[in-house]
Parts: sequence; structure tokens; C-alpha cells
Amino acid sequence: MDSELTEDVPTFINDSFVENLVKKVENSEKVKMEKFELKPVTKKGNHYASVMIRIVVNYVLDTKEQKQISLILKTSYDEKYDNEDSVKLLKNFNLHNREMLMYGKILDSFHNLLSSINDKTTFSGRCYGIDHTTDSMIFEDLLVRQYRCANRIERLDLNHAKLVMKKLAKFHASSIMLKQKEPEVYASFNKAFLSRHHEDARDFCFTQLDAAINLVSKLPGYEYYFNKLVKFRELFVEKGIELYEPDQDFNVLLHGDMWTNNMMFKYDEGGNPIDVLFVDYQIPYWCTPAIDILYFINTSLKEEIRLEKQDELVQYYYKHLKETLIDGFKYDGKFPSLHEFQVIILKKSLQIVITVFIVQPIIILTEGVDTDLMMLMSKEGKGIKLREEMYNNPAVVEAIKKLLPYLDAKGILD
Repeated sequence: MDSELTEDVPTFINDSFVENLVKKVENSEKVKMEKFELKPVTKKGNHYASVMIRIVVNYVLDTKEQKQISLILKTSYDEKYDNEDSVKLLKNFNLHNREMLMYGKILDSFHNLLSSINDKTTFSGRCYGIDHTTDSMIFEDLLVRQYRCANRIERLDLNHAKLVMKKLAKFHASSIMLKQKEPEVYASFNKAFLSRHHEDARDFCFTQLDAAINLVSKLPGYEYYFNKLVKFRELFVEKGIELYEPDQDFNVLLHGDMWTNNMMFKYDEGGNPIDVLFVDYQIPYWCTPAIDILYFINTSLKEEIRLEKQDELVQYYYKHLKETLIDGFKYDGKFPSLHEFQVIILKKSLQIVITVFIVQPIIILTEGVDTDLMMLMSKEGKGIKLREEMYNNPAVVEAIKKLLPYLDAKGILD
């Protein structure tokens, strides 16, 4: 085994394990592995709640044909974080089990539903297998099909955003139809990240919010907004929990973590994006589609189009949601008008605060900054230093300065 990895390799990855993976992919027992190499999937700081490793395997079939395949292995952090609190934190969110259910059943069901209306849309790359013994999943390497991540720091332009919105609309529409067929199918997706069940998540949000408030306290001319944020903090938890409760009339299965690194784009010869696939289905839950939409817009779009193109993108999403759900699936349940849908977006605008003040500083953190999940959760030492890096980032400062007047004018900080 050769390795370019800088992080620990799970102990279960050995010759026998890798050879069995290839046998699954080839659907043949007559596979002889010659060698395999482990490579990193992302740069340091680009993923937090899992271990992801690229496995490049050279092997021979019984036909004597020599082949090479590149696979992506994804597993939990249980071995990497050997202290009890760290493992407990990850298990409380049930991230890996959620994702295994998404790949083991839900996504295939979505694809089958779309095929029934002659829509060949796919939302994800192929999952070759799920191994509950090692808590791991094996995926095709989308780089082989020329899919790649966009730059999380530079963020996305309007063309990328529209591709995402169209596919997200179809994802949400499919989720409604599956629930109509199988009412209990999302029973295990009933807890949002911020809820009464997740004390650790509430503590994390407060820690990030306090760092943002501290930043605003140092901005000349922003004393008014600082005072509003101090008062807003007192109401934050209850408002946040209410935000993530399902809507009375119209809900979908959310992706739950719709940002730049959780999607991979394919480009034409001119460099124009022509398709997108989603990855990292660890936080799906049943709620209003406004959550996914606002999270995506406010984590992943270039600053100059974040606010200016929101209404246009919501309208574009709505168009494709209606085409798929009403015209395609012939859905006859309650469906909002465009005006009603824009009102839903406005009512859920607290998501902008959570996304911009709490999440985006992590997402656009400078490359190379030392970080991991436990540092994000820490209120001491390295955690304090990490938040200083986040909230001194000029892009974060610019975003917060720009959004505070907008949020205040909408009454979101009251």
C-alpha cells in the first residue's frame, strides 16, 4: 500500500478489504489485486464530520485483463477521535446512519420516480456498497467523469447557481412524491441540526454567534446593530428551533447542507457548467424548502449576487419545482403560488442570520488553516484562535457589514 495521506488511515483498510471492494464493483470473485494507493479527497479544512479517502486500485480479472479503478471511501470519525465526548457528539447527530439510508434507499427511489415520468435526472454519483461492519460507504470517483468541486472561497456565479436550483427543485419534488407513496419513509429524518434534542449544536451556534457579535462591536458606526444583536441573542435559540420546525402546509426532504463543497460540477469545453451532482447527505430532514434555498444562497454565492439575485433564483427554483411536481408527477396536494412561496422565503429569513453569522465563516475559511470538528466545538485555546481566523477574514467582515442593514430592514433582528 502506498499513501499520500496526512491524516490517519482507518485500521480496517488492508489488502483483503480493498480486494473485496473491487469484487463488489466488478460483481466477480475472480479479481486479483496487484496494488492500491491511498490519496486525499479534499484539502485540509474542507470536511469535518467524516473521513474520506481515494483508493486507486490496480487489479487483474480472470480474463488476464489489467485494470485500474479509483474509488472513494467514506467512513465515520470514530477511529480518528478516540475521546469519548468526540465520538458521542457525532453519534448524537446520527450523521452516518442518515447518509447510509439516503444512499441505500432514498436516492434510488427518487431516481426511479423521475424515470417514471421520463426524466433522467440524477442527484448523486453511484454508491457501490454500504458496509455496516466498518461503518463505511464506497462511491465512484466522480473526477473520472470530469466532475469537480468549485472554489469554496471564490464562490459561485449565477450560471452555477441556476444549475443547483433546478436540480434542487427536482430533488425536493421527488421527496414529496416518495412521502406520498410511503408516509413513514422519513421517520428517522425528524431532527434538525438546531433543535431541543441537540444541546451541543445550540452551544456551537452560541459560540459562533458571540464571535460575530464581538466582531460587530469593533466596527465603527455599527453600534446600533451591535445593540440589536445583543438583544437578539436572548431570543436566538427559541427562534432558531421554531425556524426548523416543519411548515404547516408545504414541506420537502431537505438536503440539509447545501453548500459549495457538497456539490460537484461538470463543464463543457468552454468552461461553462452543464451539470451538478450533490454529495454528503448527512443532515436530511423534513421541513420547508426555504431552508435549503437560503442556506445555499448565503453560503455559496458570490457576494455581489447574494442579495441582488435571490428573488430571481427563488423564482427559477419555483418554476422547476412546479414543472416537476405538478406538470410531471401530476401532484394534486396543496401547492403554494409563487407569491405565497416568496412569502415563505421571507418568513424563514432567520436562516440568513444563521448561515452568514455562524456557518459561512467556516466555509470560506482560508486554505491551510489548521481546523477540525473538535476545534470548531472548542471554547478554549485552539478553538478561540480558530474563530479569530474566521471572523477576521475580510470576506466575512464584508458579508456581515452588508447584510446587517438588510436584515434590520426586514425586521429579522427584532
